[in-house]
Amino acid sequence: MPATAPAGPGERPAAPAVAATTRVPASGPPSRASRRPELDVMRALVVAGLVVFHSAVVFAAGASWFVKDPRPSLGFTVFLLWGSLWGMPLLFLVSGMGVRYAMRSRPAGAFAAERLARLGIPFITGLVLLVPPMFYLEQLAQPGVHQPYWRFWLTFMNIPSIAGGLLPRGTWSSGGVNFDPAHLWFLYLVLLPLFGYLRGPRGARLVGRTAGLAARHPVATLAAAAVPVMVTEAVFGPDVNTGGWERTAYVFPFLYGFLIGADARFESALARARWPALAAAIAATAGLLGWAAALNAAGTSVMTGAAPGWGALQGLAGWAWLVAIMGFAGSLAARHYPGRGSAKAGTGVTGGRLPRAARYANEAVLPFYLLHEPVIVAAAGLIVRWHAPIAGKYAALVIVSFAATFGLYEALIRRFRLTRFLFGIKPRSKPSAVGARTAASSPAPTIGSHLARHTAAARYR
Repeated sequence: MPATAPAGPGERPAAPAVAATTRVPASGPPSRASRRPELDVMRALVVAGLVVFHSAVVFAAGASWFVKDPRPSLGFTVFLLWGSLWGMPLLFLVSGMGVRYAMRSRPAGAFAAERLARLGIPFITGLVLLVPPMFYLEQLAQPGVHQPYWRFWLTFMNIPSIAGGLLPRGTWSSGGVNFDPAHLWFLYLVLLPLFGYLRGPRGARLVGRTAGLAARHPVATLAAAAVPVMVTEAVFGPDVNTGGWERTAYVFPFLYGFLIGADARFESALARARWPALAAAIAATAGLLGWAAALNAAGTSVMTGAAPGWGALQGLAGWAWLVAIMGFAGSLAARHYPGRGSAKAGTGVTGGRLPRAARYANEAVLPFYLLHEPVIVAAAGLIVRWHAPIAGKYAALVIVSFAATFGLYEALIRRFRLTRFLFGIKPRSKPSAVGARTAASSPAPTIGSHLARHTAAARYR
């Protein structure tokens, strides 16, 4: 899970015309020429935050993982609870926005075919090369296990055993090891019929009416949007295998992101509701922390002793954090790019540091996503043995994992055609005037598509 913080909490609330202050467009979707580098950078920050989050799992009390420190700390558990409230939901929300932009230039079928073709190879690469070593290291920590890796790998990649559990139940069970690789990476395919309808004339009218309601009553509309998330979590969740959320609940931030990308009035509503949302998020999170402390004192696990009330409060807290983060981020971005979403925006943000960082992040984010957790597990296997304060070991693990992951990306993946193909990076294109113009006007890539690689490597059990 990511562990980045919402931008701009020190901003003064502008009253009463917040929308005018933040210069978010009043209505209508951004043009096809519009570039949204802030979304690309937000995606990169969230994915980079996975290193911060998963490194904390190593030292958290009450959370099992591949490698654990012998003296876990409750403070890291609190940090994990907070980060899990908004980390994965934020990825899905920004993902939905990216899908909306990507689908402007192609029909739904072509979009689905392109995503499957691009993501299939990285998904297989992760399952074959990156996931087994983590489970192998976990087994080596058990007494009496001395199996060589090649034999473990053959047992682990038992295709009949995998198909026997994965196809009917959605769970992977092979060689006595269980995990869940199907973390809704296909979600955009499941929702494509709905997205296709929302792009049509009738769907566009429905989106427009909803956006108008959000423009008139932003807080009430966004509060109503929390209800499906709360009900889903109360009935089905939480689930430790999918980031602490019931997987079905991710449908809603993904759908909401698509709607936000369809009409800029939703972004205006987010900006206007950011302060009430932040207050609600803090209050709900405090309630969850107090509830968790009471359950811990009674010797009961959150996952078994708190539903359905816990799930409903978690749904409220998670959605409130999303509104606050997106509201503050949108306000900050609007100050730097006041014309975004207009017809001129496509030419206004193609230069400068932010777009350059966004272009780099677009290539790096998927390999980083695939590599970061095996790197953390390998580094943690050595660092937890140190006789040092837990804060120092955690800081060392984060720094080493960041450096090693980026080093592997730069040295072994980014520079070679084969590894670019295996990790889902497009081939290098020869620079040309036409190519430069095309890159400047192309829609922002989707983030949710990168969830195809989210195997059990992205969950703490």
